[in-house]
Amino acid sequence: MLRYIIFAPLAGAALNWLVGRWLLKRDRTNEALIGGIACAAVGVATVFAFIAAFKSGGALHIGEANNNAPVLDHLWTWIQVGRFRADFGLGMDRLSGIYACFVTFVGLLIHIFAVGYMHGDRSFYRFFAYLNLFMFMMLTLVLADNLLLMFVGWEGVGLCSYLLIGYYIDRKEAGDAAKKAFVANRVGDWGVVLGIMLVFALTGSVSFFDKTAAVTGNTAVASALGAIAKLPLDPFTWHALIAGGVTSAALLLFIGATGKSAQIPLYVWLPDAMAGPTPVSALIHAATMVTAGVYMVVRCSAIYTHAPTVMFIVAIIGAATAIFAATIGIAQNDIKKVLAYSTISQLGYMFLACGVGAFVAAIFHVMTHAFFKALLFLGSGSVITGMHHEQDMRRMGGLRKYMPVTFATMMAGWLAICGIVPFAGFFSKDEILWKTWSTGALAIPNGAGKALWFIGAVTALLTAICMARLMVMTFWGGERFRETNAGGQADAAHAQAYDKGLAPHDAKTASVAGSPQDVGHLADAPTLIMDADAHAHEAHHGPVEPHESPWVMTVPLIVLAVLATVGGLVGIPYALGSLGGGVPNYFERTLEPAIAKAPERGGAAGHEAAATGQATEPRMLSRPPQQVDGASPLSVGEGQQGESAVERTPAPEELSMERLFTGISLAIAIVGIGLGYLLFSKRPLRPLPRILENKYYVDEIYDAAVINPIKVGSREGLWRLLDVKVIDGLVNGTGRALRETGDVVRRVQFGFVRSYAAIILLGALAVIGYFIFSFAR
Repeated sequence: MLRYIIFAPLAGAALNWLVGRWLLKRDRTNEALIGGIACAAVGVATVFAFIAAFKSGGALHIGEANNNAPVLDHLWTWIQVGRFRADFGLGMDRLSGIYACFVTFVGLLIHIFAVGYMHGDRSFYRFFAYLNLFMFMMLTLVLADNLLLMFVGWEGVGLCSYLLIGYYIDRKEAGDAAKKAFVANRVGDWGVVLGIMLVFALTGSVSFFDKTAAVTGNTAVASALGAIAKLPLDPFTWHALIAGGVTSAALLLFIGATGKSAQIPLYVWLPDAMAGPTPVSALIHAATMVTAGVYMVVRCSAIYTHAPTVMFIVAIIGAATAIFAATIGIAQNDIKKVLAYSTISQLGYMFLACGVGAFVAAIFHVMTHAFFKALLFLGSGSVITGMHHEQDMRRMGGLRKYMPVTFATMMAGWLAICGIVPFAGFFSKDEILWKTWSTGALAIPNGAGKALWFIGAVTALLTAICMARLMVMTFWGGERFRETNAGGQADAAHAQAYDKGLAPHDAKTASVAGSPQDVGHLADAPTLIMDADAHAHEAHHGPVEPHESPWVMTVPLIVLAVLATVGGLVGIPYALGSLGGGVPNYFERTLEPAIAKAPERGGAAGHEAAATGQATEPRMLSRPPQQVDGASPLSVGEGQQGESAVERTPAPEELSMERLFTGISLAIAIVGIGLGYLLFSKRPLRPLPRILENKYYVDEIYDAAVINPIKVGSREGLWRLLDVKVIDGLVNGTGRALRETGDVVRRVQFGFVRSYAAIILLGALAVIGYFIFSFAR
């Protein structure tokens, strides 16, 4: 059944690519058919994903005792050379089951929204073919039962992001952003390749699961993660990073995660990815590509729990990225750029959770983030459409009365990302902060957890201020779009593309003298462009009149708003659930059997490893990792070996402390929202530090330190020296030498018979002379 989940979107992509262009040329109204094919393909994947997850015996059907075995679907043996074997096989355990469900469902909502958003686009079929292909690659990544097939999906989403970010092929900005994303991800991907090789060298396998001969059809396959779980714990030393063991493998894999999930130092591609259509931004940022790095780290939790040095690095990078991106986002004016930096910051939270051993909390935040970030991005797309493709918040204001549905739904996403109870982001973000404060993981030195919590708390405050600024500048205050003619960067570029006959979907306006005018939809273009000149003067000086988006765009917003509001209730922590009569933490109970648990700091083995630097057996906080690829339930620092998390009741002091920190988290969110409103409600255009607006000049630093030296080295060294002088010199020099030799040799070809006879005579005399001389001796 799992094969239908991944191949349904692939079939949709192939069908739209093969016949979509013909359908559009035949009749523009066939947009509905093309969009229907794409949405139906993802809808089929969604249905099969939920059936596979929740049916009896499914990955997420927790009503049955000890239902921890993954659902496997072996298609064929892909590569088998010597000891190396990689199958084209799929597996759904509790981790991949959760991912498959929210990726398909949120992806479906984004596809539906895109049908309305992309209306009128000349390459409508191409967009949905790419979007379906993106879903196929992401689902392959999530459901792959081995590292190598996961890497196929990993590279596939990178390819699709290149195609979708650079979708507007007539815009240099989009092309540059696509290349930037592609190159930044390739820089990280070398780490994944080397990490996979090292895992195989250590274990002799790349499989996530133990597979019997009955499953594969020939020979049994052992789990690489299970093999690593049996290895001794690597020491917490910097030398372990280059020792070629589990720690080295974990570090190499994390390098790839920093590229795919936009962490320092490879985060720079993600803000520029806003050059693509807004549904692409929603799909990349919310449910697919950027969460792939988090998925890989949690999937390989058995590796990371045996590499405490790398876990500490993951926590530091996550915390640094979270606060760094939050400070930049607070000063951006493009509504999509604000959301892009908030995505980078939230991803930092997820890696912070992974670093302190709270893998379950990380995935919980991945899921809730998919709900509220997809909502916010699609909401921004609705705003951009209603504002005739203006993205600059300085030209908005007062939109809530024009776009009530968009405003109400974005309000839910705003409160969720800020962490207001009972919205989804409150529970997941609070869980990360509490786990960071209370961590007992060996990977986190004494006191470091408190410092990381402080960074996370400041980030939460900045996030609340940043998102309050976005909402205030967009929906409250004066109607600044009446003061300045709207027609921002995206609008002008799209309008000019329209005039050239290359119109993307939102080029619904023809431009006159470089300025966009609202002349209607592309379907009416022949008549409207003829009338454009007649109305040019009026349109140029007339203000933009905002409007609400059509139902095909607002319905997904409403569904996502509901999920952003109640989606976090599946993961209420015990400290809060016990106040309501013992509400269980369904999410933690479901996911924990698939996750390995980090050893405690202070345990006998952990203390010895930290003190002596010797590799020792870790003190596991639960029973050893199972077939699913991880260990059984327990949050870091809770319980003893063999004790189930759901059986343990925390001490009253621990409950009181967790409730206190929950209150602190809520207070931080409220204070942040209040500060944001007070600072920007009266002065929405309040100037902010130039260094934040210019993103700490990181792009300029990268250009000066990396990009330009590479360009100069390539031009002066590789081209002018190596290519022109060495390679071309060798090739051209050889040609010149042969030509000059020919010039010399051809001079003996006189063209006269008497000359040839004289040469023959001289040759004969030379031969006779040689023999006479030889015999005379």
